[in-house]
Amino acid sequence: MAMTTYQDDLEFSLLRTFLAVIRYGSMGRAATAVCRTQPAVSQQMRRLEKIIGKKVFSRTRGGVKLTRHGEILVPYANRALELNEEALARLRDESPSGLVRLGVSEDTALAGLTSTLKRLQSSHPDVSLEISVAGPAKLDLLLAKGQLDFVIANPNSVAATPVMEWQARPAWFASTELSIDPFRTLPLVLWQSSGSWRNCILDSLSRSGWEWRVVFESTSLDAAMAAVESGLGVAASLRETVRNSGIEEVKNVRLPVLPEVQFAMFRGNSTSTRVQALMEAALAISLNATTANGSILHGYPNATLPAEDCHRQLPERV
Repeated sequence: MAMTTYQDDLEFSLLRTFLAVIRYGSMGRAATAVCRTQPAVSQQMRRLEKIIGKKVFSRTRGGVKLTRHGEILVPYANRALELNEEALARLRDESPSGLVRLGVSEDTALAGLTSTLKRLQSSHPDVSLEISVAGPAKLDLLLAKGQLDFVIANPNSVAATPVMEWQARPAWFASTELSIDPFRTLPLVLWQSSGSWRNCILDSLSRSGWEWRVVFESTSLDAAMAAVESGLGVAASLRETVRNSGIEEVKNVRLPVLPEVQFAMFRGNSTSTRVQALMEAALAISLNATTANGSILHGYPNATLPAEDCHRQLPERV
């Protein structure tokens, strides 16, 4: 009995390359990561668009950007590849296992990583995670000593070479009950662990002509957000780190636009294992998705996945 082949079916190889382009931000960087030429990757994306009948990418000065139909495709591509990998791992009895140790600074600990790590453990129950939240200096020390496999922190505070760098722009947040009067001194909540943010925040206010006074300062991000929620003052934070329902972004008052903050992901010096490569791919995809709204992400594909296994270890999710 002959098997019918449907020409319009989505192919796993196309979906993997599609997610790789999202991860690395351009056809060229994705081509290096998946061990193909740039024309081959471009041809794959044209084939994918032909099957769908819609454009999935639009070109920008810095690379490519998802179209509306591309955004719709992302969760379906994730689900399809996840089921494929799960089925193959179960049938081949080769589910990855092992320990991965991740260190993050507090400002990135909540920035879209929680759901990614939860999915990773759900899909790969034999993978054990150890997560350390600490200041940049301690994270740098632990990475240098080989006690962490990955670190996400400010690139200026870690001596290692980054695997990936990106910028994110903080915004102003306040309690939904707080009334901000531009003609009165601005009550300011500061978070000491934000490091270089502090000077940038104060300089931005001064240049804009705002008078301010610090009403609350803490080494803890959660404590600072609790102070904001109680109505003590206004704070600058990344949108992804604000979980409090009583806090909203300040939009009805012309506070100054804050400068972008630098972040980077670093890999330890230990020999990369399959489970570590899986973690690196998942983190990179999560960070790419987190910074999709106008932030810039720069990958270093030559320093990531081993060439001999690059296709199998491509990220399952965006």
